[in-house]
Amino acid sequence: MSQNNWHVLPQPPEKTIHQLTTQLNIDQLTATIVAQKGYTTPETAFQYLQPSVDQLHDPMQLHDMDKVFTRLTEAAFGGEKIVVYGDYDLDGVTSTAVMVEALEVLGADVTAYIPNRFKDGYGPNIDVYKRLIDENVQLIITVDNGVSGNEAVAYAMTHGVDVIITDHHEMPDVLPDAYAIVHPRHPNGGYPFGDLSGVGVAFKVAQALLTDGQAITNRSELPTEMLDLVALGEIADMVSLTDENRTLVSWGLEQINVSPRPGLLALLKNAGQLANQPIISETVSFKIAPRLNAVGRLGDAQLALDLLLSQDSNEATDMASQIEAINAQRQEIVEEVFGAAKQIALSDEHANDQVLVVAGKDWHQGILGIVASRLVELLHKPVIVLSLVAGSYKGSGRTYNDIDLYELMSQYRELYETFGGHASALGLAISESNLKLLHEKLTRLPAFETPKKTIDVNMMLPLKQMTTSVYDALTLLEPFGTGNSQPIFGVQKPTIEKAITMGSTGQHLKLTLANHIEAVGFNHPDWTTIAANPVNISFVATIGLNYFRGQKRLQLLLNDVSIPEIVENDSHKQFFAQVYKFIYGHQDLNFGQNLDSIAKQLHLTKDDLNIMIQVFIELGFVQVVNGGFVRIIPNAPQKPLTTSVTYHKFLANR
Repeated sequence: MSQNNWHVLPQPPEKTIHQLTTQLNIDQLTATIVAQKGYTTPETAFQYLQPSVDQLHDPMQLHDMDKVFTRLTEAAFGGEKIVVYGDYDLDGVTSTAVMVEALEVLGADVTAYIPNRFKDGYGPNIDVYKRLIDENVQLIITVDNGVSGNEAVAYAMTHGVDVIITDHHEMPDVLPDAYAIVHPRHPNGGYPFGDLSGVGVAFKVAQALLTDGQAITNRSELPTEMLDLVALGEIADMVSLTDENRTLVSWGLEQINVSPRPGLLALLKNAGQLANQPIISETVSFKIAPRLNAVGRLGDAQLALDLLLSQDSNEATDMASQIEAINAQRQEIVEEVFGAAKQIALSDEHANDQVLVVAGKDWHQGILGIVASRLVELLHKPVIVLSLVAGSYKGSGRTYNDIDLYELMSQYRELYETFGGHASALGLAISESNLKLLHEKLTRLPAFETPKKTIDVNMMLPLKQMTTSVYDALTLLEPFGTGNSQPIFGVQKPTIEKAITMGSTGQHLKLTLANHIEAVGFNHPDWTTIAANPVNISFVATIGLNYFRGQKRLQLLLNDVSIPEIVENDSHKQFFAQVYKFIYGHQDLNFGQNLDSIAKQLHLTKDDLNIMIQVFIELGFVQVVNGGFVRIIPNAPQKPLTTSVTYHKFLANR
């Protein structure tokens, strides 16, 4: 991306900064960021920096909460058999844990059911409901699902089993005929904040139950022991960390730091979390959530629920070890499927697709959304990744920029067997014959008129001003996430002492800057050419800390880099064309055994010839087989030499 796409935010007036620094006792840089977020008076800035109970809304304002409060207390005190019907992602698992713990406090006879992604699918499953009813369940309460479960809910209600739905997903035109529906955006409700996640809604139910439906005036009146679960689910589900979510998540992270559950303690130890390392929103996003979500992606998410509910350290340690192994397996599967999907995505056949649909066989269903997200990052277009399962292609899609993928793909509903989602993500199933029709229809889509993606940069900052004390000051703004983005700083052409690639395929980049500061960029193979010639590079990044061997160091996470454009040298192109032509005519010649004589014939050094062949390999033009024979790859797509890391090394040596 060019610096033309970096939008440096206006700097607030000096008077505003002075008021914030003097009245709130914060430094100038922090005050600048706070004001850029829109909190320009000491009063609003204080509310932002100091979440309080005043920022929480009365749970009794939620639609049907009065009915739910009465029905659940009656069921708990009356000894009715209750099932909490959850979901297999982390928001669903934490929602289940919150509801189970709240009902157990009331002495209820309650058990949890986490649907299996592969056997039960998402949401109310009528066969599971039938089985639960046969087992004499008297009340079902859904968490993080339910508004699309008309058939299963109707079956239960007509068989004398009440169903209470608590959910936050997009509501269909026709809602289930349930006993009650608690949803922050219910059309007949008036709740003042609509972006609670599933666990946020579950916590509001728990709050109502455990405070007897009364308003609270102090944080201690809340069931604070459950706030850690709220923080996990809300961060993982990427809801807006504003309004009451900011308060709930702030207090939840504090709960994890002060008194972590045995399961979280064991999980974090396996993830390499050090004892002196604070647990922040980034910890949840990159260490906790991927591990707990991996359980439901590959198998039965009950294990994740058991870990969170466990109070036994030894038991929790065993379960955390199982989860670590599952997550490692998940990572391997993702890399394997991503490699195969990327090969299809980069083929000439899909070069002009507005929406890329990649289909394969035997790709694991649980990780297709991750693969789609990575392809979106790579290709800058919406991507749907499908796998053939029992005669149908099933999978997930992720959008790019502000394109409403759900609305876009809704126009082909008649082709799908199942379809659901929202603006940024969807899931669908489609037959093989209809998949071909979908491809044909998508080829007729007009080009998207989407503005280039811009990055809001808070300010350009000299490298010498980036210190651990700056990082510490900015932690006042935590938790970062959706709706409360981490500050981004620009750095113009710093001295780069060292640049290397990392990862199994060299897809990551690490820069060593002055004062031992590191800057890292993940999953950006388009940046790795920097490693060959790290000069005149500018970048924008967030500031973080890297804990290594008990020491903490400043580490920058690259959001984007600006690389000087390199124009292919005509004489170099002629050299490469000459070598390619020679390879084309001598595919029966063993280059490994005859490298010296070939180099002399082409008037090249042996090292240069080696480099040029490596460039062709990187670009997918040739492959080396049978111990040294260089073979042309038929119909390889054309690529400029400058996209090869090795070509940049070639130029650096000229």
